[in-house]
Amino acid sequence: MDKKNCFLIFVAIQMAKGSIPGTFFWKPRLGLDLAIPTTEVSMGVHKPNKNNIRDGFVVLIDGYQVGVTIIAVAASVSSASTNPHLNPLSAYFYTNIYRWGLRYFSLLPFWLSGNGGNYCDTHKVWRRRFYYMDEFVPELLRKFVPFIKNEEWEKEQLEFKKFKKYAEPAFGKHYRYPTKVFRNFKSQETVETVENLDDSSNSM
Repeated sequence: MDKKNCFLIFVAIQMAKGSIPGTFFWKPRLGLDLAIPTTEVSMGVHKPNKNNIRDGFVVLIDGYQVGVTIIAVAASVSSASTNPHLNPLSAYFYTNIYRWGLRYFSLLPFWLSGNGGNYCDTHKVWRRRFYYMDEFVPELLRKFVPFIKNEEWEKEQLEFKKFKKYAEPAFGKHYRYPTKVFRNFKSQETVETVENLDDSSNSM
């Protein structure tokens, strides 16, 4: 190999040298995206005025609320099998309504007595979401929904009995009811550090 070929190889290697290992490209990704010229055609938006409506550039959609209602009903019907409390043909649906009704009416005496704030506070039923969890639709009100079979009401009460017997004692003993004054400062301390963890339980 002569000297001329060696010089060409040396120059090519020098020109192809990259950045120093460990350095990063400083420009953010957003800057890179904005630097790329767009290929979309830029055009003005036709405003919904009388001239554009007459010329056909703007289309007015009538019955939007009806269309959204149909979509909402279709979505509810499709999820009715997996969410029985949202299915109007299920006993869980009316039990859920009955319980939320009791929570709302239980707030009215506080409002009437002057201790419950204004009337808008009576709509904050979510604060009582754990009230009346053991209430079921009475026999008198069940007559207003005759298409619900009696077996479904009994199934609902049987499931609640199983919950009270097995699930609630198993998980309720791990729940500690909080007090109004915070005193458990030891709960803010943690021992789950990397030094104390067992390596066999980690995917390292």
